[in-house]
Amino acid sequence: MRLMRRTRMSPRVLLVAGIVAGAAMIAPGADAPGVHVWKLSEIEAQGKALSAKIDAHKVASEIIATDGNTTFMIAHREGSGQAEWHATQADVIVMSQGEATETVGGTMVNGKETAPGEMRGDSINGGMMTKLGPGDVIYIPPKTPHLMTLEPGKQITYFVTKVTK
Repeated sequence: MRLMRRTRMSPRVLLVAGIVAGAAMIAPGADAPGVHVWKLSEIEAQGKALSAKIDAHKVASEIIATDGNTTFMIAHREGSGQAEWHATQADVIVMSQGEATETVGGTMVNGKETAPGEMRGDSINGGMMTKLGPGDVIYIPPKTPHLMTLEPGKQITYFVTKVTK
């Protein structure tokens, strides 16, 4: 597996990326969609609240808003997850607390359909590994296996934007 270089985005780059993403959602001549602001302190507080709801896969998440084909979530993990694959959804993950390794690409091991267009599996063979920490952003296109791995005893909180294509 190849380890990708870790890069951190400055607050200015994140702001510009957010403006560009928001502008892309506005169709010419249409009313602007509702504006949503999620403060880091709110995301971290929600992560703490989610820690009481951890499931057997050591993750808890909550949808906090939906706008057209875009869903916004906060997730909290206290262990490594399952490999995931989404047929029509891209994931944009913004790390707020903790560190993890995201493996993307490769082949999912023992993948099983868990819902229409959704698969989960035990692990990934191959793929690229990227270390992620607070402030890091990763985009995962549809039909791309991905797996988040944490060191034992660690936990993370992150913000997820799911865009259905």
